[in-house]
Parts: sequence; structure tokens; C-alpha cells
Amino acid sequence: MKPLNIIVAEDNDDHAEMIVEALQDYNPDNKVVRFSNGDLLISHLQDLKRQNLAKHLLPNLILLDIKMPLLDGLEALKLIKADPAIKHIPIMMVSTSENSLDIEQSYRCGANSYIVKPFDYTDFARKICEVNRFWADISELPKA
Repeated sequence: MKPLNIIVAEDNDDHAEMIVEALQDYNPDNKVVRFSNGDLLISHLQDLKRQNLAKHLLPNLILLDIKMPLLDGLEALKLIKADPAIKHIPIMMVSTSENSLDIEQSYRCGANSYIVKPFDYTDFARKICEVNRFWADISELPKA
């Protein structure tokens, strides 16, 4: 199984910990970086571009929560998908919201997929492992 370079943008510490733990339990070679809001995520991606490190350090996948402070997930998604240098990065929205408007808007803004966070840790960890398996072993990711 190939390791992934994954960014998790999640403001809820408990949810973030579960996601990161599940990703690293599934594949200990995954490199997972977490940001607590969309503003920090965008700043990080812009720093990579400015330092001309994007080719080597851009994530293979971004897991993005919708409801975050400073810059929410949908706004961060729009900014990423509007930037030619990083718009190719697959983005999975991960939210507690089952609201059809949130789901529809996420896809309209360029999300590659959308999952609802289950309330049960075991179900949540299983979903995250399935996400990792899909993006690492089934899907072909763009080369940086």
C-alpha cells in the first residue's frame, strides 16, 4: 500500500484526532498534517507555492470540514479549485452535515467526494480507512 501525503482541515480536536489516528493506523507511512481552519490550510498551500516546493510537498488528498472558523471549508475549497497550481488536488469534504444543500454546494464548488462523519468512533474509523484505501490503492492520483 502506498503512503499518502494528506492534509486534514478540521477545527474539532476530537474529530481531527480520530481522522489522523485512523489514517495512520491504516498506513503508518502516511504523512498527515492537520490545520484547524481553512485560513491556515490556504496559507500553508500558498507557502509551498512561494517556496517552489509544491511539486514535492503538495498533498495527495485534502480532507476538509465545512464548518470552521476564520475561513470555512467551502470558501477554502473555492480558493483551492480557483488556483491552477493546486486545483488538481483531490478534496474530500468531511462533515457532520447531511444537509443536501451542503452536499450539493460542495460538489458545485469542486469537491471530489463528500462523507458524513458518523457519531460512532468505530464507524468513523472504518470510513476513514476506506477513504485511505480508495485514494491510495484504487484511484490513480495526479502526479505533482
